[in-house]
Amino acid sequence: MSVFSRWLVCVAFGWLVGGPCFGHKVVLAQPAADNLSDVPAKKDAKHPKDEHSVDPALLAAEAKEIFRSRCFECHGGGKISEGVKVLDRDLLVNKKKKVVPGKPDESELYQLISATEEPMMPPPAQPRLSAEDVATIRHWIAAGAVAFPDDVAKPEETNKDVALKDVVGVDYVLKKILEHIRTLPVDERRFVRYFSTNHLLNGGATRDELDLQRDALSKAINHLSWERQLVQPKAIDALGTVFAIDLRKLGWHKQPFSRIRDGKINGQSRLNLFDLALLEYPYGTIYEDSETFDHLTEEYLEPAGLVRPIAYVRADWFCSVATLPPLYEDFLQMPFELAELEALLGVDSENDRQSLIAKRAGMTVSGVSRNNRVVERHSAKYGMMWISFDFNGSKGLGNMFKDPINLHPAGGEMIFNLPNGLQGYFVTNNAGRRLEVAPTNIVTDRFAEDKTVRNGLSCMRCHDRGMKGFADNVRSAMERLPGSAGFDKRQILSFYPPQPEMDEFIKEDGDRFMHAMNQALGKPQTVEPLFPVTHRFLDAPLQLNTASAELGLAESGGLKALFRMPQFAALGLMPLASGGVVRRDMWEDYYDQVVRSLGLGVPMPPLDGLTRSEYPSTTPPFAIELTTSKKNNVFAPGDEFTIFVENKSKHALHIELIGTSARGEQVILAPASTVMKAGEKFRFPEKGALKIQGGLGKEQVTLFAAEAAFPAGELFRGKGLTDRVVHAFFPVRRRAGAATTTFDPSQIVKKTIEIETK
Repeated sequence: MSVFSRWLVCVAFGWLVGGPCFGHKVVLAQPAADNLSDVPAKKDAKHPKDEHSVDPALLAAEAKEIFRSRCFECHGGGKISEGVKVLDRDLLVNKKKKVVPGKPDESELYQLISATEEPMMPPPAQPRLSAEDVATIRHWIAAGAVAFPDDVAKPEETNKDVALKDVVGVDYVLKKILEHIRTLPVDERRFVRYFSTNHLLNGGATRDELDLQRDALSKAINHLSWERQLVQPKAIDALGTVFAIDLRKLGWHKQPFSRIRDGKINGQSRLNLFDLALLEYPYGTIYEDSETFDHLTEEYLEPAGLVRPIAYVRADWFCSVATLPPLYEDFLQMPFELAELEALLGVDSENDRQSLIAKRAGMTVSGVSRNNRVVERHSAKYGMMWISFDFNGSKGLGNMFKDPINLHPAGGEMIFNLPNGLQGYFVTNNAGRRLEVAPTNIVTDRFAEDKTVRNGLSCMRCHDRGMKGFADNVRSAMERLPGSAGFDKRQILSFYPPQPEMDEFIKEDGDRFMHAMNQALGKPQTVEPLFPVTHRFLDAPLQLNTASAELGLAESGGLKALFRMPQFAALGLMPLASGGVVRRDMWEDYYDQVVRSLGLGVPMPPLDGLTRSEYPSTTPPFAIELTTSKKNNVFAPGDEFTIFVENKSKHALHIELIGTSARGEQVILAPASTVMKAGEKFRFPEKGALKIQGGLGKEQVTLFAAEAAFPAGELFRGKGLTDRVVHAFFPVRRRAGAATTTFDPSQIVKKTIEIETK
């Protein structure tokens, strides 16, 4: 029996046991909004773009960082295009009408960034500033255009005997980590992990910006923990740019994965929760010419058993990516079903409703959901759990007034307290199944550039002070109803309490959250830190100075020359050499090639990352094609399903084929020992075809291929976790005392196709 026939017989997975394609039947997702508020935010509410008016100094720091990230390339450094040097506040104010303190509408700078037609800034060929960034600049000018805070002093400005490289750059960070690790007992070192914000200093950063990054990191890590204690990252350098955490204090040391072979558990995996972030990290590099990295390899990286030899991760990346699916749910090992979440939190929602312990409020007009919505509060193990009921429309079964007791929602959102007092978030469809992304026709995230609500970060940025207030419309309507309305009016009035009672719940839950948040920050929260940090990382396009800083380069001249070379112009990075910008995803796609071309080290692209579906992004070293039996990869119930891999190169290829269900379950369909001859066409299943069952969902097929044999993937599975197939792609070896790797990632190809079942 062939390996593929054996899968058909043995593996309890997806269409192999009757589900659609690789997964199970999925009900059409109709999720709730990204928060439980029902009224639009007031101007003095603590939303990220409004909050800056609280402190003009913080507002000035935020404005400076926006100018630095979006305008500096043409209006900074040695350039004063159009007479504007954007980080020189005095020049902006003294230049006639560029900035008129207290009068944004009379300020030419504000007129240009808020314009919808030429003249405008940035130029039409570049992305516009976000509405939040424009609002921040307006608030800064309205508050008097307060002077920008100074950048953290460079060494030559304070001590000529200290070189820039001694306090800024990769080697500085590695040295601080090595110094710190040597202060710890050998047995303790495997539990420590490191973060850095040091790269920001290359391009210039204020003390306020560094503090904001630290606060965002503190908020993010505590939102990803089931432990009761709150954890503050510990700065291990005098500048406050390198941080250490103890995995055990956050519960991230746990190793919840089992190794799966032939569909059965085959022992435990050493993969811990933090390793999941390392698998996704796109900026990993092996520094072969660094003596410090050699020592770290011997004294820390190898003994700690990291899944990839990455000494530290950038704090801005972690805040922006670990708070999004799939890492958000995986760090919390979030259940896939609402019933499982309720059991975890000690909530019996049905009993609470029957006993009238649960309390509801209903809103006709919501500032978030497109239609009417109902929210419901329950007491839970760690404080509270709120459930929202959201509807496709406001008529028929979607009309909450038709029967305020027996609702027919299309989906919902759950907000609940974590043991540390912060909040967790859970979005479901109408069957109570967990969703990661909400469709924008139901709800939008006004803080995201693409307006898409993503579980985790969207909720954290919106619920900056815990719960949000609302005004109930159901009770007041019921109180005015004369006589019988066809339902139990008394029961409804018990279920929907007076507004002051619901307001008290909101205050209690908000106070609990803010108490925890202030403890996590070690100070009162004056500015919600996640929004500005993640907004700049995820949404703001990169200019040349930003790209240079992220690479650890003090000057951008060499990088500009590199991007003018034909091979980089073909990649789409040419705009960086001519005052233009690129998007974050494009930058990360080509990051490894830039690192290799500059000779900065051996890049480690996240080949096993769930968020990296294709590699390389340029012309692959050989031709191979991955297809299915339908050109558009869309299947209906009863369709026949087959996977094809065609070797179009002139050499034999080693391949590995992996299937991923809509719920993140994976199966190795063809092991890495599979060899295809030149011109050969491989198919799965080997004979015949599979019949697609009814249901909705999106699954994936992933192909790895190389001319030489490569490490076989190991399948790991755990409760409440997305499956992972992990390869030993980057084993670090010491040769003559130096750290190096035996694998060349540029010789492998990764392809992924998405399959949809109707």
